[in-house]
Amino acid sequence: MAAEKNNIAASSGEGNGYEMKLGLGTIAMLISATGMGLVPLFSRWATRIDMFDGTKGLAGSDSIGALMACGRMGMGIIFFVILLFATHKVATFKKLKLTPAIALGGLMIGMSLACYVTSTLMTTVANAVLFIYIGPVVCVLLARIFRKEPISILQWICLVAVFVGMLFGNNLLGFGVGGQAFGFDFNLATSTPEFPMKGVGDIFGLLSGLFYGASMFFNGYRKDADTTARGVWNFIFATIGAVVIVVLMNVYGVAAGAENWILTFEFTPFNWVGAILLWIVCGPVALGFLLVAGRNLPAADYGTIAYWEVPVAIFIGLVVFGEALTANTIIGAILIVGGGAVPSIRGMIAGRKQKQEEGVRETLSANLEAEAEKEGLK
Repeated sequence: MAAEKNNIAASSGEGNGYEMKLGLGTIAMLISATGMGLVPLFSRWATRIDMFDGTKGLAGSDSIGALMACGRMGMGIIFFVILLFATHKVATFKKLKLTPAIALGGLMIGMSLACYVTSTLMTTVANAVLFIYIGPVVCVLLARIFRKEPISILQWICLVAVFVGMLFGNNLLGFGVGGQAFGFDFNLATSTPEFPMKGVGDIFGLLSGLFYGASMFFNGYRKDADTTARGVWNFIFATIGAVVIVVLMNVYGVAAGAENWILTFEFTPFNWVGAILLWIVCGPVALGFLLVAGRNLPAADYGTIAYWEVPVAIFIGLVVFGEALTANTIIGAILIVGGGAVPSIRGMIAGRKQKQEEGVRETLSANLEAEAEKEGLK
């Protein structure tokens, strides 16, 4: 998921003098974002009795999605510990001071993913992925409130675009909403034949976006921390965060007498294949290529490409699961992706322009020095 992108790829300049390979970084980022976008595919594969028919229920309780997130986060710990030893950064990890920001950043992303996977099982893929992408809006607002960071006019426009896109994507605003040619209807459908708990799924999707934004906010602190060393702590607390969601769902199930929330699972070999693919493809594979991208791309570039996850997930919902792609969903996706990507693209263009200007100045300075030397020789 993109929140992990913001944390893991946050430090591309750790190696002094390293020359970034933009082509390699772009390919790696596309592979990573594709892996993140495949979460709905593998989560339904792992947990449904019939992968393609949600009406037949889950191979376990409704908290099984959050358990899948625990597995993925746990795989992230294994991956980063191996990376820690492979890159000889054990001493760096020991020296890194664990602060509340590092812990909370990991805890929030774990809770976000647990809610997101749960959401993909209870509502449409489009709803789940569009809800989670209100995260950047939450992050900017938190930064404005607590860090007093200024918000430009462009950022405000993009924030509004993302929010309106979320309304379109979830059919709260748009064409044919509320029985009108174009209108508002803030009553989400709480149940459909395929998704009898759609309303609950939408709530989990919204929570995933809130936790995602909080994770991005906390990851804005301690940028001095080594990526690999921080990654270990990030996934330790992410696993704890996913476990917290599992526990809370079970506590609610016991208190409310809702047995379908109390954790059970009856996986077939087919389900286990999906679970393992979720843990590996959306874990070490996606995260591994993310590290490559972070080392070879400027922040604005990988931040923009990260939004490739949205069309991948929507494509999965459309082609694999036959979920209807309405005009409102398309408009919502465009607004969300555009609102999130425009500031990054602007930063990317400005960064490259600045780099070109620096190159011109360096060349001009070198030419002037050469001319001065020639004049001196004369």
